Amino acid sequence: MTAPKQSELASKLEQAFALYGFAEPNVAKLKDYTGTTLKTLYKYFPSKEDMIIGALDYRHSRYIAFLEENCPSTRNEAINHIFERLSVWLTTFAPRGCMSLQALASYPNNLHIETAVNNHKHAVLTWLNEKLEDPALSNSVFLIHEGMSSAWPTIGDKALTAAKGALTVLLD
Repeated sequence: MTAPKQSELASKLEQAFALYGFAEPNVAKLKDYTGTTLKTLYKYFPSKEDMIIGALDYRHSRYIAFLEENCPSTRNEAINHIFERLSVWLTTFAPRGCMSLQALASYPNNLHIETAVNNHKHAVLTWLNEKLEDPALSNSVFLIHEGMSSAWPTIGDKALTAAKGALTVLLD
């Protein structure tokens, strides 16, 4: 996404899908939410599928930047930071859990959406591996990260407590 208008629209699409989910809003509602014309929306995102992928890609970039912000360089401090930031992200931007998995659940047979979701998940795992410099540890931290994201809509901040407990056992 290079064009400023495309990025602006992706941001608004991300907000719309976070608010309405993926199945419910039709393109007309997305057009209204983004405050643009149908012609402009289709210029940058030729289909609803492209709108979903654009929103997911935009959200991915925001999420990685959010985790990266002030991330300490030492392993244990970095892990603690990641989960504290994840808690803030879930509270503020994703109270219903992972938006990527919601998109996949809404479009289970869509290869393009599945690819976008898998790319996001692999990029998060790669980022963790770069931060922690230990593939086995990164895989375990990723699993706890995903579990916390999935449990958040049900148990809220207790998911952070449980994740920290699992991390303590893992790191001892």
